[in-house]
Amino acid sequence: MFIGVDIGNTNVTIGLFNDGVVSHFFKVETLLLKSKNRAVSGIRKKICATIGHLKDVEAVYVCSVVPSVNKNAVYVLKKVFGQDPCVVGEHVTVPLMNRYRIPSQVGQDRLVNAYAASKLYGPGLIIIDFGTAITFDILSKKYEYLGGLITPGLKMVQDGLHKKTALLPYVELARPIEIIGRDTVASIRAGLIYGTASLCDGIIEKLLKKECKGFRVVATGGDVALIKPYSSHFSVIEDHLILKGLYLIFSSQKLKK
Repeated sequence: MFIGVDIGNTNVTIGLFNDGVVSHFFKVETLLLKSKNRAVSGIRKKICATIGHLKDVEAVYVCSVVPSVNKNAVYVLKKVFGQDPCVVGEHVTVPLMNRYRIPSQVGQDRLVNAYAASKLYGPGLIIIDFGTAITFDILSKKYEYLGGLITPGLKMVQDGLHKKTALLPYVELARPIEIIGRDTVASIRAGLIYGTASLCDGIIEKLLKKECKGFRVVATGGDVALIKPYSSHFSVIEDHLILKGLYLIFSSQKLKK
């Protein structure tokens, strides 16, 4: 069994692979990693609820965008899975040509996504990840990571709208029933979803006209299902792209041995 761990700003997603396929996955809050003992207990409970018990863990690979919890994560994951975790960017490098102006500034999640998409769909891609932030990453037709764009994610806008205004309520994310809201909740919901979808379509259209002619658009991330019905340009929706990328990197390392 292979274990892939995606440590995001909001959640940690843990995927369990059998024969190269995600057989089970679950999430815990990233804040849980602030306490080693609570994290070990919480992850073990999730495993028991998900698959009952672990067997024959071959490797644990980690992609993190939260450096402050990495040390605790390594301890916790070794305690739970009985293997020393391999942290991408520290113990292994994403096997992809990185053309960023300052290569070390690129988040490992963006590189892992680009690598996974390249293996699954070939070169010439726009990869969009709907997480705490929304990232757009460009993979050239020469299999090179070129860079991209970063915008606030849905939950970030949702929180900001509530916290930075006196009268607007906190509104749960959900699909709007109409584009013209007839009350405050409906208006906010329509603005969040239609606004984000329009932002994405606008960026994609600009990229396709010039720098990325003929490229396919791969969309992933926790909020992609909310945006999908309102965007016109997604070529494919790919669940667990980062987790799949971690498995593909692990597989590439095995071939070298």
